[in-house]
Amino acid sequence: MAKLTKKQKDKAKYIWEGIKTGVAKSHHYKVEMIMFYNELNKTRYKPTTSCSSCLDTCRKFIEDIVKTKKKK
Repeated sequence: MAKLTKKQKDKAKYIWEGIKTGVAKSHHYKVEMIMFYNELNKTRYKPTTSCSSCLDTCRKFIEDIVKTKKKK
């Protein structure tokens, strides 16, 4: 994973608060998660996707950022 800026790490933490249970608190958090994942990984997941595998990939990516941040 490339080095993230403080702003990106903060955004990941914000998104994590809305998705950490495995179910997004609102549609807003789901879209933010997907768009953030797309931005950092140069992918094209549709913000409207309901593909559980795609959403799980995005969620795990955000989780890795947040968990790595806490260790440091």
